[in-house]
Amino acid sequence: MTALADVEYLRAANRGIAAMAQMDLEDFWGSLTLSFPGESRDSLLAFVPALTSQYGGMSATLAAEWYDDIRPTGTLITGAFRAPLASPVATSAVASTVRWGARHLWTLAPALTLAVVSGAVTEYVLRPGRQTVAQAVRQDTDRRVRYARIPSGRETCAFCLAMASRGFVYASEVSAGRKGFNDYHGDCDCVPTPEWSDEPQIEGYDPDRMYAMYEAARAEAGGVLALKGNGSIEDDDLSILQALRRLYPDELTDGVVVRDEP
Repeated sequence: MTALADVEYLRAANRGIAAMAQMDLEDFWGSLTLSFPGESRDSLLAFVPALTSQYGGMSATLAAEWYDDIRPTGTLITGAFRAPLASPVATSAVASTVRWGARHLWTLAPALTLAVVSGAVTEYVLRPGRQTVAQAVRQDTDRRVRYARIPSGRETCAFCLAMASRGFVYASEVSAGRKGFNDYHGDCDCVPTPEWSDEPQIEGYDPDRMYAMYEAARAEAGGVLALKGNGSIEDDDLSILQALRRLYPDELTDGVVVRDEP
């Protein structure tokens, strides 16, 4: 059974990887001549994708080794399996975010560029690790496995609470029953945590309470339904997240999910 110590180990290691990436980014930013915005933008376009690829590879390797370490062994049921590494975020996606943030270089507040890129870098660096866990769960020869998104700290954003409230149902988008379950915001500390036991329990993680909060917010939002682009009818998640923040202001913060296309 996966333990809280396992979750905290990966969370702390990810914080370390993200911190190293941020230090490198800030050092590079300090080397730019911001009075030449075009050159600064081009330098960032060359540097940032390489940065996220380097540290993204580290997070994927860490996640794969972690998954293999906590995976049950020694039975015929589990079978032989090694977690495959997810790829770094595509250069085109990283470059798109850099270009979007770099528009501030031509303003009186060029430092806003760093704020935009910095938030995205943490998410892009940690995404390969998270995707490594997700795809390992999908491909694991032991089909008992599924994972939960486990947040940490006294405060969690409404989006992450909604995702975490689902419990250990994540094996695929279909099994989770939600679109966007693999999205994370820039400073997200959720850990996708696999479990193979029939009754998983991790200290401090209470998906039932979280789901009760979600249901209360859904009722507060009026159970709003919306017609999605694919023609299906689904809960209006935005209204529910807004209701969550209104109902639980002392417990929830606001996390902005990083998108590849600004």
